[in-house]
Amino acid sequence: MYPVRRRWRVVRLRRSAHLLLELERVQQPLRLEELWLLRIPAWDAWRLIRRRLKTSGTTTELWRQYNRLLAGQARRHALVPYERWQRLVERPAVEALPPLPEAEQGRFHPYVFGDPFLPLPAGHWLLASQPGVTLTPWALQAVAAARRQMPRALLLYGDEDQLTPMVERQCPQFKPAWNQELCWCDPHYSSCWIVAAELWNQWLASAPAQSPTSWHVLGLALQAQLSNPMAQIGHIPMVLSHRQDAHPPEELNRKHLEAFLPQGGQASVTAGGLGYRLHFPLAKAACLSVIIPTRDRLELLQACLSSIDKHDPGCQLELLIADNGSCEAQTLQWLREFATASSTERRQVVVNAPGPFNYSAINNLAAQHGQGSVLLLLNNDVEFLQAGWGHELASHALRPGIGCVGAKLIYPDHTIQHAGVVLGVGGLAGHAHQDFPGDACGYQRRLQLAQEVSAVTAACLAISRTTWDALGGLDAQQLAVNYNDVDLGLRAQAVGLRNLYLPQVRAIHHESKSRGRPEGAAYRQWRREWKVMEQRWGAQLRQDRAYSPHCSLEAPDFSLALRSGVPLVR
Repeated sequence: MYPVRRRWRVVRLRRSAHLLLELERVQQPLRLEELWLLRIPAWDAWRLIRRRLKTSGTTTELWRQYNRLLAGQARRHALVPYERWQRLVERPAVEALPPLPEAEQGRFHPYVFGDPFLPLPAGHWLLASQPGVTLTPWALQAVAAARRQMPRALLLYGDEDQLTPMVERQCPQFKPAWNQELCWCDPHYSSCWIVAAELWNQWLASAPAQSPTSWHVLGLALQAQLSNPMAQIGHIPMVLSHRQDAHPPEELNRKHLEAFLPQGGQASVTAGGLGYRLHFPLAKAACLSVIIPTRDRLELLQACLSSIDKHDPGCQLELLIADNGSCEAQTLQWLREFATASSTERRQVVVNAPGPFNYSAINNLAAQHGQGSVLLLLNNDVEFLQAGWGHELASHALRPGIGCVGAKLIYPDHTIQHAGVVLGVGGLAGHAHQDFPGDACGYQRRLQLAQEVSAVTAACLAISRTTWDALGGLDAQQLAVNYNDVDLGLRAQAVGLRNLYLPQVRAIHHESKSRGRPEGAAYRQWRREWKVMEQRWGAQLRQDRAYSPHCSLEAPDFSLALRSGVPLVR
């Protein structure tokens, strides 16, 4: 009888329907008693591989090369293991929670989806969870403390993680503050809701005879009862529950989902991007005014326009080329021919915008010549990749309550350049998931799901004419070159509008990945405009509601951070 030994190996499995296990250099009979495949986070895999290399006699130089390979060129900070975060961040936060008052102890009632719907006594709360979900020992303390800080809240949710068969915690899901768009699109937004009796009973009184067909629909049904979701839904940035396994798949039921969407049921739903996608109608008369600033570099502009002609936008559009002092004869000749080629099918205009480069002023001037109900600010080095891009951008920009709408932009090497702006990264702002593979799921599938973000890049930014005029366009006085798009998004948020990232609109952005820090006059201007943003928005730049306070601000990759001072509810 051979001794039984359990061996652990870190392997990377790519998308495949088959798994082949080969045992090499086996000199004696071997019986495989167990084979477990446990999913671990990337940082845990890197930690284990590093430890293995260190103890296997690897040469110093080879270890350094391998470490650089694991870290990647874009990663500039140390990885934080989840177990370390639990010890240094979660444990002190739990110990600081006030004890649960005796008067509160009998006011919480568990509910598992599928149980009968029963009314609650006034002042009580329902802990509604999916089957297989367990609460942490401190969950009720955290909820009671959060309710005292946010007394208007009628619906609360927290962060969560997953338990392995060996009851070890892994795969934390650190969530944004209330994100209506993400919740509509992500059937796994939360596996546990804390519902006030007032809201629960209100829903029971208006609920149809047929019960919700899924957990996702139940969550949407509760939210639909609220008059002011931003003020009545609170996120507790603490792990309040554990899942026993991965999220179960949700069956798409368009009829039930569409009943809770905006615009009077005109929206439609399809499955896609590891969740759902919302589609909104667009009036035939709606027109998209595409504004493209340019100065010479004719090959870039022609490639951009070629992608517009190649991929049907799905809506009416007009093209406005804002020429910022081109001087090459070939470019000037092309611009003259472009302006004279305008027809009844597509209006084409060249707007002369001479003078020093002022991105904000150039776009503001061109927007005055646009006749469309939606403006699209578009860099001349952007190329669309599929049809329907114009319909998607315009229809979402015209939705009530929507500010700026952005797309998924990828570098020519098919890595992510932009998937929404994250505030606070690098001290001010950065692009979410930058340098991730273009087809990656992203953190908690967020690269593939439409969601609210604090801002989107002006390299491809759609906004309704009405909203543009109300906000006054870009700030040409103090933010001529840098951060004008971030400022526009924050001003939209300040008046109650929501900015959106749409993963279904994909385009290549030829912006260089290795531009480096600006120098000379460009650096001095960047510093001036940085200070303007700091003075104008202050602490808000470090409190991005679409980004968890437990995620790093050194890079917008959603890796863990050891940050103190995290609010109890937001």
